[in-house]
Amino acid sequence: MQQCFLGVKTKMSFTGLRLEYALEGSTNYIAWKEMMEVVLDDNGLKEFVDADVPKPTDAAEAEAWQKKIAKCRRILLEGARDHIVSSLHGKATPYLIWKSLTELFQSKSDQRKFVLKDKLRNIKCEKGDNMPKYRMKFTQCQDELGSVGVTVDDEDLVSLALLGLLKSWHSYQNSVNGREKFPGWERLWSDLVQEEIMQSTRDRSSSKGADEESCALAAKEKEREEQERFSIWCERQEARHVQGEVFSLSPTRTLCQ
Repeated sequence: MQQCFLGVKTKMSFTGLRLEYALEGSTNYIAWKEMMEVVLDDNGLKEFVDADVPKPTDAAEAEAWQKKIAKCRRILLEGARDHIVSSLHGKATPYLIWKSLTELFQSKSDQRKFVLKDKLRNIKCEKGDNMPKYRMKFTQCQDELGSVGVTVDDEDLVSLALLGLLKSWHSYQNSVNGREKFPGWERLWSDLVQEEIMQSTRDRSSSKGADEESCALAAKEKEREEQERFSIWCERQEARHVQGEVFSLSPTRTLCQ
């Protein structure tokens, strides 16, 4: 990389982490640690964080040691956010900086790993969730686990996704469990979406059939009530006729005898 200073181009080498990967705290400490170890190893400086390397007695070697110490400290400090750097005041060697960061964030990161793994195991498909929304729960948790350096095998994810389905998916779960081999992660969601579409179609057909049956029952009940009212009407008209009263041929037409 070149930079212009007072009209003169000077060549600079970038040896640290990019800003977007800078240490922010326990949330990204594990991922940051792995990337930083690679950077330090690439620059031949990892030994200075693995142990407290003493200063050589030879003048030439001591000068080289000092340059490496300074370079390693710079990479570490530039790889952390300002609020992290302020907590490292007084740490003169890369080893002390590294040790301090480990003490600050390692245990918190381990705790966060446990919480996120438990969160992943307890993901459920809630009533009203569609398959894309259900999958998003896993995607978000995977991203959170990735930030603390944890990866989950596809086979484990498939098992968890199947276990988290609603009871109405029991027959589908049995069909998958009966296979010789589980589907892959991407294939699983393709199958789930297709199954969701078929279930929705069956539900609509069942609902339509139920509505038609309900209408038929209602019509029969109405017909029965009308027949019952007509029978009562006929009985009353027959009684009136016997007594010589006006006889109605129907509920709406009358004839005087």
